[in-house]
Amino acid sequence: MDRTQPNSSPRSRVKKRSYFPLFLFLVVLLCSGAAYYYFSHAAPLTEPETTSSPEESGQATILAVQPDSASDQSPISVTDSINDAASGQQQSPGNSDALITSTASSGNSVTSAAQHQQFSFEPADNVTSSPQVYDPASPFIDKIDGFYTHLDQQEYMKQFGLSKPSKVHFSELLQKLMDNPPTVSRETDDLFTLLKNTAHFFRVLGKDNIFILKGILDREKPYVESVLMAFYSLIDYPQRLKEEYQLSMPFTSIYDYAGFFLNTMGGRLYLFRRDSTSRMAVSYYAILTIDKANNEGNSSHGIDLVPAIDFLIEEMETGGKKLTMREGYLDALYDLKEKYN
Repeated sequence: MDRTQPNSSPRSRVKKRSYFPLFLFLVVLLCSGAAYYYFSHAAPLTEPETTSSPEESGQATILAVQPDSASDQSPISVTDSINDAASGQQQSPGNSDALITSTASSGNSVTSAAQHQQFSFEPADNVTSSPQVYDPASPFIDKIDGFYTHLDQQEYMKQFGLSKPSKVHFSELLQKLMDNPPTVSRETDDLFTLLKNTAHFFRVLGKDNIFILKGILDREKPYVESVLMAFYSLIDYPQRLKEEYQLSMPFTSIYDYAGFFLNTMGGRLYLFRRDSTSRMAVSYYAILTIDKANNEGNSSHGIDLVPAIDFLIEEMETGGKKLTMREGYLDALYDLKEKYN
């Protein structure tokens, strides 16, 4: 018996159409539109400004804290804040215009601007650099001081038993000579004047100092020329002589000694008892001194320089090979010879 009912229909195997994908597409579309609308009308995001670290820049870091009410306060000047801190002005926390911190290149130390004024960005108005004044006498003073220092370091000087440094002791001796010049004119009028000139240095300086000077001249011959040149050059700077050596060297006394060495029997005898280098160097500067007096109209002794110039030229050309400045001496002497002839 057929149990199937003719009125019932069998289940279809064909899949029915689904509207789910269309619904999902509409939802995604609406969400995308809403997101686009939101981001297009929202405030743009700004990235924070990046500043180089103190380690990278190697400069001071300055942090300015503005007050809450910008309308009630004037703009903050970094330079004014540094100047206030450097001048010692202190402000209360409530009225502080700026907080200034200075960091070194390591980034660890924090100090105030008053402690580190080198971080000021503008030079101070009251800071002025004074130019160094050139002292033309300085090279000669350095040469003489160097010689005195050299003497103090020598072993043979200890046996003389000086109670003062060489600079002080010999400056005092030189002042005695300036205060007691020799007789230049009419030396041979009487025997007493001649004997006084012959023993002039012994009378003025004393036996012990004469012994010391002889010992120095015998051992320090290489320094004689340079020391004489330095002292002769300092004649033009009397104030510096007074300041450095407490020396008063009037030109009249120097002129008397120049005439003494060139034009008196006592002076010539003294020079011929010395070595040839010292004798020629002293004679050369004596000639220059008298020439200077002639140029200035102060040649009171009326010394004729021509015989002295001729004699010294001949002596230097024949026996002056040990002189370190021989060529310069001869050039100057030949010029003087032409001048006076």
